[in-house]
Amino acid sequence: MKSLLARYLARARAMRFHYLLVSLILLLAVYPYVGAGPTGQIVLKVLSSLVLITGVYAVSNRRRQVVIAVLLAIPAFGFGWLYVITGNPALGDAESIFTLLFYAFTALIGLLQVLGERRITTDTISGAVSVYLLMGLTWATAYGLVESLSPGSFSSSHPGDVFTFPTFIYYSFVTLATLGYGDITPVTDQARSLAVLETVSGTLYIAVLIARLVAAAGWMPKTGAE
Repeated sequence: MKSLLARYLARARAMRFHYLLVSLILLLAVYPYVGAGPTGQIVLKVLSSLVLITGVYAVSNRRRQVVIAVLLAIPAFGFGWLYVITGNPALGDAESIFTLLFYAFTALIGLLQVLGERRITTDTISGAVSVYLLMGLTWATAYGLVESLSPGSFSSSHPGDVFTFPTFIYYSFVTLATLGYGDITPVTDQARSLAVLETVSGTLYIAVLIARLVAAAGWMPKTGAE
């Protein structure tokens, strides 16, 4: 029985980023289909909470990392649900700050783990994809926070559009992938600065990740000398 439990726990530990990736994909796949009403907010908050939980587990290979992740995740979780219940904008801003820090921290630790792996596994690939998705969510949270603190930081080509977090998820990943559709435009210097930083980070991440995967595969270019 103990041997079976040990094998199960070892397998679960080896799939930490799998769980995080699944929760991220669920969040990104479901958010366009839930409404802006109370039910939609609750569904998004449940999925966001799942990302927090799996994110903590993904960085649980070291005690210090777990402590930092938990200290960021608990306020993000608590302020998030209080905001859903009360609708107080100050609670929403507090949630955004801790969620932003949590996403950024988890993405950084995930990146370090991916780059530090000597052998590429399916969990390594899941980690690399999770980091990219976390980057998009990190910048989306930052955009939402900027718009909340300084309304009018973004403009839309469709008059009357309301900038919600799902809107910034869309804008963030469009910017991260350098697609630039132009339907949402940063107006203030702060918003433009964030957009520039996200574009640069997305480009650099792809370049660094490809270089790391090539190095891990042991590929060496031929120099022409035998």
